Amino acid sequence: MTKWAIGIVVIVLILAGAIYAVYENNDYDFNDAEKSYRITQEWELPAELIEISGLEWAGNNKLACVQDEDGFLFIYDLESSKITKRYKFGASGDYEALTRLEDNYWVAESNGRLVQINDIEGPEENAKDIQLKFEYRNNIEGLAATPDGDLWIAVKDRNLDNEGDYKGIYSFDPSTGVLNMDPVLKVNYNDPKFDVFRTNNPRKLIRPSDLCFHPANGDVYILDAEFQKILIVEKNSGKIKRIHLLDPSKFPQPEGICFSPSGRLFVSTEGQMGTARIFEVELQ
Repeated sequence: MTKWAIGIVVIVLILAGAIYAVYENNDYDFNDAEKSYRITQEWELPAELIEISGLEWAGNNKLACVQDEDGFLFIYDLESSKITKRYKFGASGDYEALTRLEDNYWVAESNGRLVQINDIEGPEENAKDIQLKFEYRNNIEGLAATPDGDLWIAVKDRNLDNEGDYKGIYSFDPSTGVLNMDPVLKVNYNDPKFDVFRTNNPRKLIRPSDLCFHPANGDVYILDAEFQKILIVEKNSGKIKRIHLLDPSKFPQPEGICFSPSGRLFVSTEGQMGTARIFEVELQ
């Protein structure tokens, strides 16, 4: 082997070692973590939902889903493991979250546009839309309806003021059309529950991909695809009660989370290089 070839090999090994060192310093090892959940059921999704990005209970053992490229709302039957309805609500976009408020579905696009779907049995492309004071740099990925009729919105990246030592969640009142520019909930980066992660960038501690409310106690369940996890957060204080680390091999890109009224918890994950899935998860 020539000196030139040896030099290239040495450089490659040094770079690989440096990348590994950074990874080790900024990640966690799931195999060393406490296993605090179990998967009770699993569904493989068809190819058209490979980029599933939002999930909501639809009743009668069905889930409503959106995927982040096409303006369709899908109804997925958990018993038959099939899509039983497709409703086209709009053109292609970057749709990241889904919730249900009374009889209406709401879909959030990453740039802050909300789409209100009044009747999935009615004419298609008949939805209304509202552009909120968010931008792509805020990157909306979470949406959940409160029992009081508000919509809580989670930003994956920047807070509205691009400041603060916290991740903000914002509240929108559909009845008045008013977005509260101050966060309704703040999850602080210095919460001691985050000590399990090794990172020099505090904003990587929480980058929500979705959120929902526990039907019994109102706790906020925040799904995160950065370090795959579910955070259970007190609704009023923003204090983290528990972090459940998810196995990256099972949840490569967790993007959707919802409860049934009886308390069944569902998490969806994009397929990336494989098949998208929905899991029913029991937290321990």
